[in-house]
Amino acid sequence: MECLGETRCKTPHSTLEKVCKRILPTGVHRFLFGPLSEFPVVRHLTGAVFGALSGVGLFFGLLLNITMTAVQRVVVGCVFVGLCSLGGMFSSLFRCSVLLMFPSMIGSQGRTFLMVFVLHGLYHGPIANIQHNVQDVASSMGCNIDLQITHSKVMWRMLTEPYVQVVQEIVNDSEEFQEVSQNVSKKFQKIRDEVMGRFGYDSLGKESVHTANSTQEEYVEKTRARCDYVVQQGISRCQDWFSTKWKECMNTIQAPLINNFLCIPMQFHFLCDIMRVMTSWCTDKIPVEGNFGQTFDKLNDSINRLAEHFTTNVVLKNLEQQSVFGVNVLQNFSKELSRVFQEKAVIAEKIAGVINFLLSFTFITVFTSAFGYVRQFCRDIHFDNVYITTYFRQIDARRKRAGKRHLLPLKKAEQESLINPWSLFIHPSELMPVIVGFLQVATLALFVCVLLAVDGILYNIFDLIRRHTFTTYSVTSVQHADIVIGGDSMLARLLRKTIGAFNTSSNLDMQSSNLHCLPQPHALSQSNYLWIFLPLLLMCLMCCLQVYTNRLRRVITTFYFPKREKKRILFLYNLQIQKRISFIDRQRYRLRNQKQTFITVLSVLLALLRRVGCRLHWCWVCDRFVKQKQAVHCSSVGCTVIYCQQCWTDLGNICYACFPHNNRCGPQDNGSDSDVYYDC
Repeated sequence: MECLGETRCKTPHSTLEKVCKRILPTGVHRFLFGPLSEFPVVRHLTGAVFGALSGVGLFFGLLLNITMTAVQRVVVGCVFVGLCSLGGMFSSLFRCSVLLMFPSMIGSQGRTFLMVFVLHGLYHGPIANIQHNVQDVASSMGCNIDLQITHSKVMWRMLTEPYVQVVQEIVNDSEEFQEVSQNVSKKFQKIRDEVMGRFGYDSLGKESVHTANSTQEEYVEKTRARCDYVVQQGISRCQDWFSTKWKECMNTIQAPLINNFLCIPMQFHFLCDIMRVMTSWCTDKIPVEGNFGQTFDKLNDSINRLAEHFTTNVVLKNLEQQSVFGVNVLQNFSKELSRVFQEKAVIAEKIAGVINFLLSFTFITVFTSAFGYVRQFCRDIHFDNVYITTYFRQIDARRKRAGKRHLLPLKKAEQESLINPWSLFIHPSELMPVIVGFLQVATLALFVCVLLAVDGILYNIFDLIRRHTFTTYSVTSVQHADIVIGGDSMLARLLRKTIGAFNTSSNLDMQSSNLHCLPQPHALSQSNYLWIFLPLLLMCLMCCLQVYTNRLRRVITTFYFPKREKKRILFLYNLQIQKRISFIDRQRYRLRNQKQTFITVLSVLLALLRRVGCRLHWCWVCDRFVKQKQAVHCSSVGCTVIYCQQCWTDLGNICYACFPHNNRCGPQDNGSDSDVYYDC
C-alpha cells in the first residue's frame, strides 16, 4: 500500500495519466490519479460496487460448473460476492488483481483455460460421437444376435418338439405302464417258478443241483433230476398198483391156496423196473437248448426291472454358455448390452464432471497468476522491470538538458536488455513464450485433427455397414411323421404309446429382416467443429497478443501503485547508468574471453561455410547477423572479430578483442554522476 499523505507531481509520469488528463474532467482525473485521502466515501462505494461486480463474474467462472443445489448456490454466491465487495472496498491489491485477469486471460493462463475448453468440446463432440456410434454398432450387433437366437430357438423347437411330446406322453401314461409291467411280472412268475423252483425231484443225493455255476447248468441238472424223479415215481406207482391189485384179488377170491395161485401174477412188480431204461434217456437226450440259461437270465433281469416302480420325469439341463462382451447370449443380448453401456455412461459422466472441475480450476489459476504478479511487482524490484516508460524518458530528457550522462538512444548492445512498450516488434526476450505457445497450440491442433479423423473414418465405416448389411431371413420347415404299429399284444400297445407320439405334422414359414437392427451412425455438426476450432484460433491469436497484454499488466499495476513504479524506474535507470559506465570494460572482457574460447571452433565453422558458398557474418557485440556490406572487420593480423557499424561506433572504432588490456586510450566514461535521485 502506498502512503496516503504524499501528493503527486503535477507532471504526468505515464501515458495513461496524460490521456486521462486531456479527455476526462478535472474531478474525475483527481478521483482516479489523486491521493487516496481524497473522496474517501466515493472511493469505498466505487470499490464495493467494483468488488461486487467482480465477485459475480468470478462466481460464474469458478463455481458455475461445480454441482450444487439451488439453495447452496444462492448462499455460496451471496457469501462470495460479499467477500469480493469487501475486498474491492478496502484492498487495492484485490482490485488490481481482478483487472489483471483480463490481460492474463490472453496470456498463458488464458490458453490453458481455452485448452481445457477445447478438451471439453472434444469430449462432448468427437469423443462422445465415437462413443455413441460404437454403442450404436454394438447395439446393432446385439440386435442381430438376438435375431439369430430367435431363429435358432424356433428351428430347435421344431426339431425337439416331437421328442418332448413322446417323453411327455410317457410321463402322462406312467400309471398305465406301471400296471402293465406288474401284470407281465405276475405272468412271468410261473415261468420263473418252473425254472428256478426246487420241486419235481428228490433233493436227497442231488448236491450237484445246488452247486451249479450257471443257470444253464442248474436247469439241466434240475431237468435230469426231475426226469429221474418221474421214472422213480412211475416205478413206485407201478409197484403200488401191483400191491393194490394183489390185495383186491385176495379179497375177491376167498379160497385159500387157490387165491394165492390165481393172484400170483399180481406179484410181478419186478416188471415195473423196466421203466428204468428211461434213466439213460434223461441223461443223454435231455430237451434243453444250449442258450436257454442265458436267455432266461436276460429275460428275468428285464422283467425284474420292469416290475420295479415305474416313474418318469422330464429333466432339462441348463448348460452355462460362454459370454460375449460380458453378456450371456441366451438372455436378451440387447438389454444386457444396454445395461453394460449404461455402466460405462456413468464413468463418462464422472469424466465430464472432472473436466468441468478443471475448467473452474483453470479459471482460479488466472486469478492466482494475476495476484502473484501484483505481489512480485510490489516485493521484487527486478521483476518485470525492463520497460522504457514515459517516466524513464522524462528522467533521461531532464539529465540530457542538464548536460549529464543520459541513456537514450540506447547502444545496440543495450537494446537486448530493455523493451520499448510502444514498439510493435517482439523483443527477443519475449519471443520464447510466443514460440512455446505456438508449439502448445500446434500439438493440441494435431491431437484434434487425429481425433476428428478417427471420428470421420469410423463414421464412414459404420455408414458403409449400415448401407450394405441389410439381410432378409427366410425360415421354412415341413415335418410329417406317420408310424403304424399293428397287433394287440402288450408290446404292440407299449410301442403305440411311445413311438406313436412321433406321428406329428408341422409346417413353418417365417420371413424376417434385420432392418430394425441396422446401425444409425451420426456425423458431427457444424457447431461441434465451431466449438473446437474457434478456441484453437483464439489460442493462436493469444500467442500473438500475449506480448502486448504482458506489457499491459505493468500499466494496470502502475495505475494502482504509482509510487512503487517510480522507485522501480529510478532503480532501473541507475542500473543502466552503471552498466553504461562499465560498458567498455564489460565488452573488453567479453570479447577477449569469447575470442580465446571460441576462436578455433568459429574459424573451422566459417571455413566450412565459405567452402559451400555460404557467407554468414554476425556482430560479436550485439550477437546479430550483419550484411556483407555493413560488416566491419578488424584490421589486425589474425583477428577474425566482426562488428556491425553501430557497435563499432559505440566502441570508439577500437577492437578490444585484440587491443592491449593495459592500454586505456579508448573512450572513457566518467561515473561521478552515476547515481540518480528524483522524487517526482
